[in-house]
Amino acid sequence: MNDSPSESEPLDWDDVEVSADAADRAEDLLRDFAADAELDMAVIVDRSGGMVAGVASRPDVDVDTVGALVAGAFGAMRSLARELGEAAIVESLHHGGKDTIYLRQIGSRYILLAVAELNQPAGIVRERAAQIAGPLAGLLGEPMEATGSQSAAPTRSPEAAPPSLTPPPNAPAPQSGYAYDIG
Repeated sequence: MNDSPSESEPLDWDDVEVSADAADRAEDLLRDFAADAELDMAVIVDRSGGMVAGVASRPDVDVDTVGALVAGAFGAMRSLARELGEAAIVESLHHGGKDTIYLRQIGSRYILLAVAELNQPAGIVRERAAQIAGPLAGLLGEPMEATGSQSAAPTRSPEAAPPSLTPPPNAPAPQSGYAYDIG
């Protein structure tokens, strides 16, 4: 039996709590993800736009506004996909003038945001996000569903150590740190 809410039923936001330890561990995973994929920002928000954890190299970004916009944009995309007959939306990608913005659903309650410079290949961001999705879902107590031709990473228990995300051979050295942690 699946205790997580479906896409169509409302969430009981009183049940959406993330322990400080889980948020810290999620932030560690996001920091590794951001360094590995050469991101300017990596955050997790809940579907209401509340910030769960994140790292950024852009101190000028209002994370509360970003969280609300991520939730709104993802909700709109999910509704559009449903209207067009898609069963579920898992990810969304935007290529702008200077950045690539990537959104990925984590379980039924959370959204991963990754922001990279436009010259960073979107496929690398997408692949690294796929690698981190299962561990993040496990930390946040969310089951991951297999979607499309990709199978979801196995869900890890909150007590499990964060996975090691190793870069591919000949990958450039990852960035070394971020201006601040969000959370």
